[in-house]
Amino acid sequence: MEVTFRKNLSRSYMCIREQKQPVEEYELQMLNSHCIPGFLPMQMIISEGKRRYLYDISGKQQMEDYFSGKKIGYGELKRFLISIQRACLNLSDYLLRENGICLEMEFIYVNLADDSLQFTYLPCYEKSLPEAFTSCMEQLLRKIDHQDKLAVELGYQIYQLCIRENADIRSIMANVLGESISIAEDINVRGKTMQSVDKRGKMCSARVENDEENGEITNHKKDNKEKEEKTNSKIEIRGKAKGFREIIEEKQRRMTEATEKFLSSFTAIGSSLFRTKTKKRVAKTCKHRKDVQFSEELKIINFSEEVDVSLHPTEILSVRQGGTLGKLTYRGLHQCADFQIEGDSFLLGKNSEQADGVISAEGVSRLHARISRKENRYFIEDLNSTNGTYLNDVALEYHEPQELKANDKVRFAAEEYVFL
Repeated sequence: MEVTFRKNLSRSYMCIREQKQPVEEYELQMLNSHCIPGFLPMQMIISEGKRRYLYDISGKQQMEDYFSGKKIGYGELKRFLISIQRACLNLSDYLLRENGICLEMEFIYVNLADDSLQFTYLPCYEKSLPEAFTSCMEQLLRKIDHQDKLAVELGYQIYQLCIRENADIRSIMANVLGESISIAEDINVRGKTMQSVDKRGKMCSARVENDEENGEITNHKKDNKEKEEKTNSKIEIRGKAKGFREIIEEKQRRMTEATEKFLSSFTAIGSSLFRTKTKKRVAKTCKHRKDVQFSEELKIINFSEEVDVSLHPTEILSVRQGGTLGKLTYRGLHQCADFQIEGDSFLLGKNSEQADGVISAEGVSRLHARISRKENRYFIEDLNSTNGTYLNDVALEYHEPQELKANDKVRFAAEEYVFL
């Protein structure tokens, strides 16, 4: 399966070329003629006897890119599970197979307009849904915020259910999420009653009848209110604890900075005293020496500490030899900052919580581009930004890295930089 990306003036597409024939031919007609909720819109193109599937990814980012630089918390994980549940329910309305859902991270997209998830339906996909879901959960567990206990508990609970023999996605969701959040919404939207709702209704009515016979009718609204109050109090306590932890970390950081500042100043004072004593010792030696040549040598040693640095600036060997500093220098009109590329992956964009280099300018996307370093070589790639990333005035395709050279012009939307 070959995956490429295309972009025109207004839309972005993921293009998949598959050598195999689709499992069911009618699926192509269904996907071509309908926009299925929770899935990327698809168009099929036949050229040179080969089929290509175009998926519209305009205004979306791969889930892998969306969570770059941050961890997955409880809210994001639960939203992901509910999205899979709804996607499976929607497929049944269009007579499509659940095994057609591709749950590999590079095929799951996040709509940046409302942060909703959209999946890719592949007509040629043959991996079973439980197997694909288990593999997906293994990847998510590596990205979960392990400081978030609720997220860790939920993630590992689902994974334990996935690896059981004859695991069923619907039963896993029902067991983990409890009462399905989406069932009531699906009933209102689609206007049909599901069998699971009927069973739950029968069980609830039987319980009420039993309580009435025993004279022990329970006020469910009151119980729910008490549970909600307890939950809110726990959340409040957790929030206060988190705030207290942040205060302690801030104090520790300030103490560390103060200690480092003291040590640096102490080192500077010691170095200054050492140089002063050395100069006095050398000067005293010069008085007792009549050898002019030896005196001149001592002067050279003595004044080597007093050379004018501005006349002999420090030079980085890699630059003199034609290498790069790994730095973006701003050349625009909005007084944006310069960036020193640090680490093997450097994100650029407007989102200050994720981006390593924040560009707060109009037209720049939340996560606009990424610069990667491999063996002292730098590569830049676009992250499906709205207004594009340009290298020497040539637009970059999504996830197609291009190597950066010294003095290359890089433009994020309308903001121009020079790579050094």
